[in-house]
Amino acid sequence: MTVFSADIQRSFLGRLSKIFALTGGFVMLGIAAVTVASIIGRTTVGQSIEGDYEITEMGLAMAVFLFLPVCYVRNGHVIVDLFTAHCKKSTLRTLDITADIVFTVTAFVFAYQMSLSGLEAKDYLEQSMLLELPTWWTFIVGVTSMTLCGLCGLYKLFAVFLGGANE
Repeated sequence: MTVFSADIQRSFLGRLSKIFALTGGFVMLGIAAVTVASIIGRTTVGQSIEGDYEITEMGLAMAVFLFLPVCYVRNGHVIVDLFTAHCKKSTLRTLDITADIVFTVTAFVFAYQMSLSGLEAKDYLEQSMLLELPTWWTFIVGVTSMTLCGLCGLYKLFAVFLGGANE
């Protein structure tokens, strides 16, 4: 029997977030290889890789979305504590819970809106200029990542309301 743990990093969602981040790292590595090959080709034989900017643009978009869930799970987002540095723990806890609620709702709204945009891009056969790659592929990664972010937010909120700590 699986017992609910307040530690999201050790949960299934935490492990899945790490896999997403690792995938994002491999995407970035591929982009770097394409960029280096394009630059070497441009400087040595005068021919770069066609569509290297398109590959970089789509790859970076996917990588950023793949990194978001693990950033949220590890509390890696930017926190400006100029006004909250001297607040009580109860106030900080309330602010953290509020931020988690806002983040969770926003993640699900983004996932929904991006799914609509992706379906529209697919319906209109939207594609990149040079390589003619379908643009809706990137929406799949974005929707999946934002859905995972929302699920991680729900997990954190569930953990807090069951008496766990909001790290």
